[in-house]
Amino acid sequence: RKNGFEFVEELRVRRLIKPTTVFILISADSARPVVLGSIERRPDDYLIKPFSQVQLKSRISRAWSKRQYLGDVYREIANDNLNTAVDICEDLLASPSPYRGSCEQLLVELYWQLEQPDKALDVLTPYLDGKPIMWAQVALGKTYVHLQQYDKAMDMAEQVLKRNRFSAEAQDILAQASDAKQQGELAISAIRQAIKLSPFSLPRHFHACEIARNHDDYLLAAESSFAIWDLSKRTVHYDCLHWCGYIRSLLDVAEYTDDKRTRNKYQQEALLALQRGKFDEYLHRLDEDFDVEIFGRIMNARVNAIDGKMLDAKKHLVRSQWAIEEKYQTPPIAFIPDSIKVMYDLGEFEDALKLQEVLKNSEGNLDPNSRFLLSKEQHNSKQNFANYQQFNREGIKYYQQGKYEQAKAAFALAQGFAPVNTGVTLNLLQCLLQLLLKSDKPSREMMLECRKLFKLIDDMPLKQQHAEKYQTLRQELDQIIG
Repeated sequence: RKNGFEFVEELRVRRLIKPTTVFILISADSARPVVLGSIERRPDDYLIKPFSQVQLKSRISRAWSKRQYLGDVYREIANDNLNTAVDICEDLLASPSPYRGSCEQLLVELYWQLEQPDKALDVLTPYLDGKPIMWAQVALGKTYVHLQQYDKAMDMAEQVLKRNRFSAEAQDILAQASDAKQQGELAISAIRQAIKLSPFSLPRHFHACEIARNHDDYLLAAESSFAIWDLSKRTVHYDCLHWCGYIRSLLDVAEYTDDKRTRNKYQQEALLALQRGKFDEYLHRLDEDFDVEIFGRIMNARVNAIDGKMLDAKKHLVRSQWAIEEKYQTPPIAFIPDSIKVMYDLGEFEDALKLQEVLKNSEGNLDPNSRFLLSKEQHNSKQNFANYQQFNREGIKYYQQGKYEQAKAAFALAQGFAPVNTGVTLNLLQCLLQLLLKSDKPSREMMLECRKLFKLIDDMPLKQQHAEKYQTLRQELDQIIG
């Protein structure tokens, strides 16, 4: 069941109401988080029960007049004509009006969207002198963040908090500026306070996840990831990616802790959440094509990787990718970020690159948490991938030159960066076969090496070309080593 705001937001996003429609929030709940959360949603007005008919009529009349005055601006914004909306705002500001402040506020927000914070600052500069006005101070703080003038942003946020210690937006500014200045403790403290004051904002929780991960506070990231899923599932912003992000965040806690009990606790929480997902009506209603079983296999692969069980992780991963190929024409976006994460963990770099290409060519949009994951994994694995490629190329070059000992050494170095990579394992077996064919009697060391490599491939689901190559190599090696 949607509340009033969620209902109106969906009507607006789906363009089922006019941009000039007046939206007034009415609530019987006067608790501070509810009130602040409602005001942040920027209704035309907000009323708490009880109120009189006269009050209601007066508020509706005032809101209607303002909407009509700014109607052309709202229409252009609804049609994504932001530059035209800016021109209309500037024309309106050229004449005296009781709605000047609202018009300036709208203009500043348009400049932010157009990534022109310097112009936003021009609009706000007159407010630096004279009596402080709350919305202008908050807007100045946000503009300084856009301009990367973080000290000024923090000063402005502090000024707002001196006047109103319940300003969640000022805490947001403080958190983002502190994060940019690598002041992790202050950033975490500020974003936690912002959430405490106003916990019903999706953008705030996305910022919290980013700040938390920047400073290794994976518990906060998990809390906000759950809030994102819980807040979004009844709104027009619903997406099974948010549920996937919540499961992922639990495993992030497990992966980045040094405490074994904490690791086990959050692994179990993730697995229990996966089980509950099979019976989650919201999840199935949001996306009928989303397969919880397949996502569960990807997550089980990650659990195994965290525990250092790389072979088990690869088996789960390969089976999940086969299941995706069987069920879908193209891999659904919801499965891609976590598949890539596990592929990087296992050193399956080529498979990860293929999925990244699928992502580039897809029409769907990733949520901020998934984008953050992919960016981080690409950055962290960049050097490993470069080393893997270098040694793999060297191995192929030496093998083609008939220098099998050097080729084996190069492939072994490549395997150090991709411990269960099937291609590298097959290359090593090829080198061993050539070395064994050249020797009079197979050494015990080489026989043990072959058997160790067999274990990496036996019982592993293989692509057809790999399966055929392995079968041929295995037959030839078995004839030599028995």
